[in-house]
Amino acid sequence: MNGFITKIQRFSLHDGPGIRTTVFLKGCPLTCVWCQNPETIAECPEVLFLNAHCIGCRKCVKSCPKKCFSWDNQIKFNSVNCNRCGLCIDNCPAEALNWSSHELSSDDIIREAIKDKLYYDLSGGGLTLSGGEPLAQIGFCYELAKKAKSLGLHITIDTSGYVPRAALEKIMPFVDLFLFDIKFVDRRLHQKYTGQPNDLILGNFQLLCKLKKLVIVRVPVITGITDRQDNLFRINDFIKQIDPAIKIDYIPFNALMLEKYKMLGKTVLAKI
Repeated sequence: MNGFITKIQRFSLHDGPGIRTTVFLKGCPLTCVWCQNPETIAECPEVLFLNAHCIGCRKCVKSCPKKCFSWDNQIKFNSVNCNRCGLCIDNCPAEALNWSSHELSSDDIIREAIKDKLYYDLSGGGLTLSGGEPLAQIGFCYELAKKAKSLGLHITIDTSGYVPRAALEKIMPFVDLFLFDIKFVDRRLHQKYTGQPNDLILGNFQLLCKLKKLVIVRVPVITGITDRQDNLFRINDFIKQIDPAIKIDYIPFNALMLEKYKMLGKTVLAKI
């Protein structure tokens, strides 16, 4: 089975214990206004424009049938009308244009991940599936996690929690650690800033805790949105009432996401 992958990051130190290989998968049902990986939201491959590589030849302007590129002393990219035909990529001599994701098999990823097994064994690391929402590609993740576990790899899933319960239950036997995002306890605020209510998320979190799965909660700290004292207190109270031993990590905002929106030819969803 194949999956759509935006990036495989070796020697990752922030996506679970030890030295890890993190696989970023395409597709996410949420539209968080502060999304750190906007290239993973859409399920399909998208065009990426790497401005630093551009030589100003303007072949993209001439080749794009949807007029996504324009010239004003430099190339401007607006992907709103992009039909993903790939003509701009095919005609770019400087490789300033590329696809945001590529289709890989579970065996492709296993071959890459197993290269660092010695480092995993020495550091307590392993394989992390992230995104986007990795469990949006549940069939692929299930196959990959099952194969990786058969090779003795530690498996971490970095999830928004907004996934069908059946998907969570399917992959659960092969997962050693869930990095579980909780952004709000307030349903209205969650819908406002992510595009979806949080009933499913909070229910899935309670399920993992009930089944005694190892969970670390991740709270994105976004100025003026999630970092409000009342929000952080409510998240803390909700978690500690379920299991006082659960660790909470607070993840700072990374302004590099602003550059990613430019690469995608998109406008940031909200002013951060």
